[in-house]
Amino acid sequence: MARPRRDSAESASAWATMTRDEARSVLEQALSVVGEGEAEVALGGGTSHLTRFANNEVTQNVSERRFVLSMRVVLGKRTGRASGNDLSRAGAERLARAATAAARLQPEIPDLLPLPGPQTYRTVDADDEATGRLGPEERAREVGRAVERCVKAGVTAAGIYETGRGTIGEYGELDTLAIANSRGLFAYHLGTDAAFRISALDGAASGWAARESYRAGDIDGEALAARAADKTIRSRDPVSWDPGRYTVVLEPDAVADLLTDMSWISVGALAVQEGRSFLSGRIGQRVVGENITLRDDPYHPLHRGSPFDAEGMPTQPTTIIERGVAKTPVYDRQTAAKDGRESTGHGLPVPNTIGPLAHHLVLEGGSGPAEDLIRGIDRGLWVTRVWYTNVVDPKTVTLTGMTRDGLFAIEKGKITRAVRNFRFNQSVVQMLNEVEAMSAPERAGGVVCPGLRVRNFHMSSVTEF
Repeated sequence: MARPRRDSAESASAWATMTRDEARSVLEQALSVVGEGEAEVALGGGTSHLTRFANNEVTQNVSERRFVLSMRVVLGKRTGRASGNDLSRAGAERLARAATAAARLQPEIPDLLPLPGPQTYRTVDADDEATGRLGPEERAREVGRAVERCVKAGVTAAGIYETGRGTIGEYGELDTLAIANSRGLFAYHLGTDAAFRISALDGAASGWAARESYRAGDIDGEALAARAADKTIRSRDPVSWDPGRYTVVLEPDAVADLLTDMSWISVGALAVQEGRSFLSGRIGQRVVGENITLRDDPYHPLHRGSPFDAEGMPTQPTTIIERGVAKTPVYDRQTAAKDGRESTGHGLPVPNTIGPLAHHLVLEGGSGPAEDLIRGIDRGLWVTRVWYTNVVDPKTVTLTGMTRDGLFAIEKGKITRAVRNFRFNQSVVQMLNEVEAMSAPERAGGVVCPGLRVRNFHMSSVTEF
């Protein structure tokens, strides 16, 4: 595992993010230049470092330090927003003019809420100094060990090792690092993140493995490479099985992908209020199997997420489904006001058409490894992960997608051979009614979840690979 060195060739500025005092100073300066109405200002950004490798060698090192200031001006029932990366006073003045002009041009929003006042937040220990300072040499050494393992196995390695400090996301998107408003609210949260993802390739055969944590020391690239290489070797010469409904074992990464789509579609209060969610009209009723408890909890030790949302409201641990029974969706301020509730702290930047989102899903699970889930399966499938998932029916959360990077036959309680990939067409809600067993939860794809053993998973057509 990588160990950071203080004498890394990258300059000290590459590690520097924005401290609480620095963020407060930038935000207070921005608020001071707003001449009309009320204002909310938010900072997103930090540092991000990525080492990319392909064909068994490092192909790219990328580092960035980036911050964006977003300003929202409220004029009665009108609001406008402007963003930019100039954090100077002159930059803030330009944003104030643009946001004010935008607000004046907007139609009134009848249910637009006044800005909230100061809030109290929980402390989240999510900033790992060693991860924040991990340099390209350390990332390259970790990648080198992984590549060496793949070469010894006779397969080709490709993937990424990325670390960051702040709120730059996997695809360059920015979450909120700090937020303040003209009513005295101020919030700040700094965290680190690390992720290692590796594909092992041999002709049409492929395997994949990944690990993510707020702490780079938790990542063992060589072990991930061994896992991916083993899947590749076992994926050679796949057999074709007929489409149909199978008992499947879904690895946590596959489960995370499906739950993330469900979260976007169905567990926010706006979707529930508009009748687009499987939870609509069913709060207090059983909606999935009694062994399913789904929460959103940024304070889970495997998440260590932000304690506030993009409105500056404290994020509350929220039980969405408890033992199969629908309890509540997640709320922002606007949807909470409509239902006579309190915000659960899941708001996006206002205004938006999406509504609240659950960013830190936790699906409770069992205690053993995913490999234990194959016991007793007479004929089924082991699914490493899925991709190209798209929505077929949002109300039932029916998704279509494909398996990839390791689909294996389970026969008489053992993994026996590779199977050609399938396209699936499956309701996630129905899937959660068919769960027979669960492994211990882990963090995968931004979700804390177990592997699942699921009956009647619908594989709708076979692929050519």
